[in-house]
Formats: sequence, structure tokens, C-alpha cells
Amino acid sequence: MVVAAVGKNSYYGKLKMKIQQDQDETPLQIKLTDLADKVGHVGMFAAAATFLAMFIHYIYDCFADGSFVENFVAVETIHEVIEYFIIAVSIVVVAVPEGLPLSVTIALAYSVGKMKEENNLVRYLQACETMGGADNICSDKTGTLTKNLMTVTKMFVEEGIHDTIAREIMSENTCRLYSLGACNNSNANPKFVAEKGTNLRIEQNGNKTECALLEVAYRLGYDYEKFRNRDRIKRIFPFSSEKKKMATVYEDEKGKLYLFVKGAPDFMIPSCTHFINRDAGVSKINQEYLNQLNDAIEGFAAASLRTLFLCYKEIKSIPEDWNQIEKDLIIITMVGIKDPLRDGIQEAVAQCNEGGVTVRMVTGDNKKTAIAIAKEANILPVDWQPSEGDYTVMEGKDFREFVGGLVNEGTEEEPSETVGNLENFKLVRDQLRVLARSSPDDKYLMTTGLKKLDHVVAMTGDGTNDAPALKKADIGFAMGIAGTEVAKEASGIILLDDNFCSIVTAMKWGRNIFDSIRKFLQFQLTVNFVALVMAFVGGAILRESPLNPIQMLWVNLIMDTLASLALATEPPSDELLKRKPYSKREGLITNQMWKFIISQGTCQIVILGVILFKGNILFI
Repeated sequence: MVVAAVGKNSYYGKLKMKIQQDQDETPLQIKLTDLADKVGHVGMFAAAATFLAMFIHYIYDCFADGSFVENFVAVETIHEVIEYFIIAVSIVVVAVPEGLPLSVTIALAYSVGKMKEENNLVRYLQACETMGGADNICSDKTGTLTKNLMTVTKMFVEEGIHDTIAREIMSENTCRLYSLGACNNSNANPKFVAEKGTNLRIEQNGNKTECALLEVAYRLGYDYEKFRNRDRIKRIFPFSSEKKKMATVYEDEKGKLYLFVKGAPDFMIPSCTHFINRDAGVSKINQEYLNQLNDAIEGFAAASLRTLFLCYKEIKSIPEDWNQIEKDLIIITMVGIKDPLRDGIQEAVAQCNEGGVTVRMVTGDNKKTAIAIAKEANILPVDWQPSEGDYTVMEGKDFREFVGGLVNEGTEEEPSETVGNLENFKLVRDQLRVLARSSPDDKYLMTTGLKKLDHVVAMTGDGTNDAPALKKADIGFAMGIAGTEVAKEASGIILLDDNFCSIVTAMKWGRNIFDSIRKFLQFQLTVNFVALVMAFVGGAILRESPLNPIQMLWVNLIMDTLASLALATEPPSDELLKRKPYSKREGLITNQMWKFIISQGTCQIVILGVILFKGNILFI
């Protein structure tokens, strides 16, 4: 063996560096910062104008007395200037919405507690509000859209398709070969409980796909706990996301070495040269068998079944690498694995579509299976058919080539990744709904491109390799049940039930947070507008603020605090999901809000002005 790379240059080093990248500011943080700057400028301008008006008024009074020098150059002038400065400072204090940080914090904290009750464990407060602006959701299939309860429902074995899994459908030798491969080329540990009659209750522990294969072996009469012999396993080639297969070298009682391989059909077929025929013998693959095989694959895919090959061959010695494995394999069987959709997925996807959120399914399944499942989940129209120049459904390899992969547009000190061909990516952005045969790198590429085009992206993932994409996304969802610790660490929210419907719930709460902040802002700015104008008018005309310090404290502490509690804790409604998400460039204050602020504020200013200047006449 040769060490090719260490540290940050190794695979896991690069992975760690991507995870540790700084998180971008959320859309709400950007908008609040912008609002704070504008409010601060308005307050400073009003304070300066008020100070200048009072100071000019004082100078005029000094001239009016006919002794400007004596009156101006006096101790009283210093006192007056200090008084004017205090009034100016009070105007700045009044202008700033001090209750806004409290309102935001209360809204976020309240939402976090409620979201946990609905299976969303929020790791960062900012993740809540970010979902309110999400306009793209890139979701896994297995375990998120589906229940992750794998069951083999069809088998293509010995040149026949069978809907019933029983010992009678294949020869004894094929049963044994299948069971040897399934039991020893697996790390799953399901529990089988045979009930009265033909019922079989299964507790799936470990990889769900492997559990489904072990269930078949159990139905064929082979208990994996008794049939699995770790001492006879000579070498394991772990599953490769690139090759979509895994392999195990097994030595039987007679000392013969067998290589068992399982993987996706389109990756396995080029490596196979023979198959077990209907007479339980071994025949060379011919065109007739390939036609049967392709028909079976299409039929399984049309039934939304995930297809998997189990192959073997006798070997003389233990292979050193994959190159010695990927040739001269014998097909034992092809299984069709059913993973039913979760309840409510169709409705959840429909809600996203109605609310202006694009749902994209990113899966490792083959294209035909992915299309069938996407149609079931409402991600694709039921009548959708591929056409020339259509990018609605793509495979990972074609996607990477078409958009040009990732390129670095930054410096070595400050790297910045972008999509190689952004114009092609725009075509994909507008059309793509299903990405089949995808890898974790495809998720990262998809996230990078969408963010480059100013979209707010939510991404789901469960594996260690998904961590960079989860970190890169505006909001990353890790699976609480099937997810790895690395994926959870890189995420913003953990789905405790691994359910896509919980993502829709998070989106609803995120939009509610944004609405709550807007409600408080409308209240706060109305109060501050009135206080600011009255302080300015009073300072400029009366040379004193109508609001004394106690009154300003009352406005800023009592009224703002109670309003924050009231407006920041309103529960969300389903109506929130019927409108478009908030864009990154949309301001916190809408035109409608300005109308309410100005109209209500003007009304209050008129009433207070009458009281201030005519109160002695009206009320005495």
C-alpha cells in the first residue's frame, strides 16, 4: 500500500474542510441588518435636525434681546446646549426599535419548542426562519419520501418472474447460492417472528435493503444467524457509491472460494457473462436472455420497485481489488424491492407546489424506478413522458457533464465554488424534478448552483458523504433515525421521524416566524414614528421633548415587551402554505405595511398634537 494523501488533502480531510466552512447569513439576518442601518440613519438625521432647530431658535432669542454677546457667551448657553443634546439623544433612542431583537428571539425560541413536538429538532435558531424563505427542497427518496420498510415482492430467477417468494420457485442449489450470498454479504441483523398461519413479523435492524434480502432467505428456509459464518468470510469489499455494488469472498466447507456480488442492474450487467437457467444449470448470456432481463427490469421499475442483482462466481484466490471482481459473474437472481410511500406524501408535495416551492427528488435508484416513484409522490405529473431537450429527469453523470461540474472562482486563501456552466444550470433549474443515479457530490453541486442563482435551498441527507451538501444548503435536514452523526452535525434541523411531511411543517413555522416579525415591526414602527415626530416637533417648537425619560422607558420597555410576547407567539395557519415564499430580495416592510404605519401614525400624531398645543384650552 502507498499513502497518496494525508490531512486536508485526503478524502475525509476535504470532507471536514467543507463541513467547517462558515455559514452564510440568513435572509432574515440580512434584512434586519439593513433595516437597522436605515432606522439608525433616520434617527440620526432627525436628532441632528432637532438639535440644529433648537440651537438656531436659541440664537434667535439671543439676538432678539439685543445683547447677543452677553446672552450667548454665558453659563446658561452651556446648560441649554446640553439640554438640546439630551433631547437629540432621546430622539435617537425613540427611533430605534429596541423591542425587535426581543421579538425575533421570542418568535424563534417559541417556534423551536413547538417544532420539536412536530418531529423537527432545531439545532440553530436561525434555521427556523430560513425555512420560511425556502423555494427549493432537494429530498432523498429512501426513508424520507418512503417508509424505508423494504420488502422483496418480485424475483426474476431461473428465467422466470415470480410474485410469490417461496422455496418452490427455484432449485435447491439456487436457493443455497442465494442464501449464502444474502446472509454473508450483509451486516444487517433483522428479527423474524413467525406467527400463526403464514404471517411473518419482521423487526428490521441495520440496512433495510439487506434486511429485505435476508427475509427472502428466511422464507427459503435459511436462518441467517445459523447460516452466516463470519469465520468463512475471507474478504469484504464495502459498498461503493461510485460503483453501486459490494462484494464478499466466502470459503465453503470444502475449501472452495466463492465471490458474491450484489448491486444495481445497470452497473452489474456489464460484469456478468452467465446466468442460472430454468434447468438450474449455468448458461452463457445471449440476446434472448438479455431481452427477458430488460423486460423484467422495466416491469419492476414500472411497479416502483428498486431492482438489485445478486451474482457469484467461483475463484481460485482472494482478489486484491475491484478490477479482479468486475468480470465473468454469474447471475443468481434479480429482486424487486418495494418501499411504500409514507402516508401524506402526495398531499405534502402538493402543498409545496401550491406554495411556490419546487420539490426535487435526488435518489440513487435507476431512472425508471425514480420516475415511477416520483409520479406516485406527485413530484412528476402522472402523464409525464420524456422528450428531446427535456431536463425534467436526469441521471447524476449526465447532470454533472451538462452543468460543467464545480469550478473555483475564488482565491487559494478564500476559495469560492460555483457551477462550471451557469447557463446550462439555469435550464436544469427550471425543469429538473428527478435526479437519478445521483451521488452525494451531485447534491453539493445542485445546492451550489441554486444558491448562486439566489434561491433558498433546503437539502436532506443521512450519510457521512451528504454532510458537505447539508452544510452548503441554506437549511440542511438530517435524518434522526437513519442519519449518521456527521450528517447531524452538519445540519440545521434533524427530522426525528425521517419524514418529508415534517419538512413541510418546518416550512410553515418558518413562514409564521417571518409573519410574526412583520406584525411586531408594524406595531413597533407605528409607535416609534409617532414618538419620533412628537419629539422632533416638541424639540423644534417648544425646545423640550413632550416625552420625558420615564415615558420613553414605558414605550421601549413595557409596551414593546408585552407586544413581543403577544405577536411573536401566534401559532401558524395552513393558509401560510398557499402563498409564495419570501424572496431574499423582498423587504421586511411591504407597501401595505407602510400604508398602515403612516395612516395610523398620522392619526395618533394629530390627536397628540391637539393635546400638546390645545390641551389647556380643551381640558381646563
